[in-house]
Amino acid sequence: MIFHRLNIKEELIKERSKQQRLMNDVTGILNDSLERDNKVLERLKGSGESNTNTLLIEDEKRIYTIEQIKKICIRYRLRFLPTRLFKAEFPYEAIANINELERKINTKIEDFRIIAPSKAFELENINKDPLLFAQLADGRYYLIHQWGKDLKWYRRILTWPLQNFKTYFITLWVLAAALAFAIPSSVMHQLSRESETFLRLWLTVHSFIAFMGLTFWLALSYEKTFSSLNWESKYYNW
Repeated sequence: MIFHRLNIKEELIKERSKQQRLMNDVTGILNDSLERDNKVLERLKGSGESNTNTLLIEDEKRIYTIEQIKKICIRYRLRFLPTRLFKAEFPYEAIANINELERKINTKIEDFRIIAPSKAFELENINKDPLLFAQLADGRYYLIHQWGKDLKWYRRILTWPLQNFKTYFITLWVLAAALAFAIPSSVMHQLSRESETFLRLWLTVHSFIAFMGLTFWLALSYEKTFSSLNWESKYYNW
């Protein structure tokens, strides 16, 4: 017969089989995606120094030299370290961007670095605005992803004195002079009969010496050093 009777049970079985195949396909895709994500996460948490990096990317808009990165780290008192030292969680967008980049260049990335404040790292003894990088074969770095809120606008002002010895030296002189010249003239005349200018200069020099002694003591007590020395250090006290 051309026309057969409709068997609802058989139709129901066919529909269930189609949905099951669809679910199996979706589950397989999700499992593959989850496995890729886990492998990327393992590489992020195990990333270290690599001497055999052959990664090549031709996207100049997202590539930076080590000198450019160093200047930013020193300016804003940040660290540039392997991702294995990063103690916060990596967002899914970062992992997705790595998967997309690896698919595009058909290469597995092994060496990751990240820019972040020192508190975002598990620093050794001697998820705050990070930027995730991959090291390229020519020694430059490719920016993969940024997350978190931007740093406060005044961070550069607060961290400027600790960039290097020069900025520290200038800051102490400015503070010493500001203190010496902020004292009213009436008070200065009561303190000494010397000329006011000489007295203010004398006070500036001695205030500078006092500030230097105090800051040296605080630096030793809290194990702080200049950004130009520790921007790439994995130690919290250097």
